[in-house]
Amino acid sequence: MSGTRQKNGVLWGIILPFAVILAIWGFYAYVSTRMVVSMPEVKPVDGVADFREIPLEDGVWHMVNSWDYFAGKLYGPEDFADPDNMPVPSAPGVKDMTIGSYRVKILAKPNMYLAIASFTIDYSMRVFVDGVEVRNYGYVSENPDEVRHGARYMVLPLFTGEDGEVEIIYQYANFMHNDGGFIPATTISTPENIDEYVRGMTVYSLFLGCGLLFISFYFIVYAVYQRSREYFMLAACCFLIAFRNSFFAYDYLMKADFPFELRYRLFILTVSLLPSVIVFLPSAFFPHVIGKKAARSFTAVYVVLGILHFTLHTKKLVALCHISYYICVACAIMVVAQFVWYSIKRKPIRGSDLFTLVVVFALFFLMLWEGINTSSNSIVAHFGLTPYGFLLCILGLSISTSRKIRVQAEQLVEEMQKNEVLGQTNAMNRSFLQTVAHELRTPLSVISGYAQLTEMQIQKGKLSPQTPERLQTIRSEADRLGAMVANLMAYTYGNARDAELHMVDPKELLHNAALIAEPVCEKKNNRLVTACETGCMLHGNFELLLQVLINMIVNASRHTDEGEIRVAVAEEGDMAVFTVADTGTGIAPDVAEHIFERGYTTDGGNGLGLAICMDTVHMHGGEMTLAATGPGGTTFRFTIPKEKEL
Repeated sequence: MSGTRQKNGVLWGIILPFAVILAIWGFYAYVSTRMVVSMPEVKPVDGVADFREIPLEDGVWHMVNSWDYFAGKLYGPEDFADPDNMPVPSAPGVKDMTIGSYRVKILAKPNMYLAIASFTIDYSMRVFVDGVEVRNYGYVSENPDEVRHGARYMVLPLFTGEDGEVEIIYQYANFMHNDGGFIPATTISTPENIDEYVRGMTVYSLFLGCGLLFISFYFIVYAVYQRSREYFMLAACCFLIAFRNSFFAYDYLMKADFPFELRYRLFILTVSLLPSVIVFLPSAFFPHVIGKKAARSFTAVYVVLGILHFTLHTKKLVALCHISYYICVACAIMVVAQFVWYSIKRKPIRGSDLFTLVVVFALFFLMLWEGINTSSNSIVAHFGLTPYGFLLCILGLSISTSRKIRVQAEQLVEEMQKNEVLGQTNAMNRSFLQTVAHELRTPLSVISGYAQLTEMQIQKGKLSPQTPERLQTIRSEADRLGAMVANLMAYTYGNARDAELHMVDPKELLHNAALIAEPVCEKKNNRLVTACETGCMLHGNFELLLQVLINMIVNASRHTDEGEIRVAVAEEGDMAVFTVADTGTGIAPDVAEHIFERGYTTDGGNGLGLAICMDTVHMHGGEMTLAATGPGGTTFRFTIPKEKEL
């Protein structure tokens, strides 16, 4: 039953994570439908984006960022006012690292309301629409001391007017980065469509970010409670992926006046650390494969890199991020090498573990690719495919963890079974030792009693006529004790033989039992009476039956004071019936139903006497019962087969 419950528990341990993850994934996929991902593209030509033949009211369009670019110059509307004296765009591929301008002219249907939505150019940005400044994120200036960096997600309303034209100019200033500025992906449509698009993207981003943070908090609590490195690493991954979504972290989670430089450092640190944390997942889930020294060495390296992210100039952070990627690649190669060495030198990697390793490295290379393309694809810096990959990774890790739990459960069941067998063996050994101690105590008590009585008579100088008989009893009991020890030694060495059954005289059996047990009865002033009411012979072992009678008489005398103990044997069909009756206190009803149970006692004894007697009687093919009990005494009855006549 316990094994079935264990298997059911393991089964639910596999099904439940699948169900939860699939439910989250399903809801995540539904939320993803609120955000338009695949959009038709319109590429500006010579700085002009022509939408006159495009039904903008039917969807959202992607305006490619191939605008006219002017490196090293902050051009305003006045610089483009004279058609005959227009600034010349920079040659393709030319980038200024500090300041620059972008310009595009949109052609659409006349008197049409439009809107564009995009992330601003990172660092600082100034926006002009039809000659009017409409936005200023941070402060743009040619003087580095005057520049104030800032970036947000923006939505710009547009009106095409009578001529159906709209001019847009971006100015940017960047003194934090060595790669200049670029226009992120820009979407254009009617205000209603853009509003729906932005709301869908907001729902997607908030669900993604908040969900990952709550999962991270759960993993942290579970990691602390279970002292689990696996869940701590998963918590770190969730946290970093949540903050990698700058739309969620910086537009919603952080206040507008949060220091931009610190925000930038945190973002670069997140992009740098996420691949390394992912590549460290195998070291947490497979500590027996990944060496501790290697894991600690890479951890120390990334601690140093993390400190440098907050101490170096911001222009060096991208190079530092690239260095962290190179170290990640080296770490990934080391992890793969460790797994290969382990599978060759020790034991092959299980299929579930190999699957988990493949999923982790797939996520790692996805992150590596997205990190490399952050500067050329803005969607990477804000969403990317990492959340999907991470859900797959969690699913794979769930499979691996469930497999480990099942293997550990099976090992635990095996260990419990082994412990149960050992426990039973120990119990049998204790029972055997208790039985031996009980068997040895009776002859020792008889020898001690007769020896003390004879010693007292010798001291008084008066020996009774029974003294020789008592000395003979002492010798007989000593011989019997020696035989028991010899049998015990033979049993210990595996030479014990089954008890030999032969013809036993019940009269002689009662006589010897009375001689041995009489001193024990006299100590409590009890009178021992024997009666042999049959002339048949018994089929049994004399020593074992003698021990049964002695145990029964001694047990009766223990519960009787100044009374009578009567032992009788009579015939009943093919059996000889022995009765041992006393005039003692009797046995309580709640005790009577347990008296033959091994180890059960109410008087401080070891609870073995009657159990041993019953086992011996059963071995002979007889039965033992409690015939009667009450205030007037107790009677036990047992049967022994008669010797068959030839």
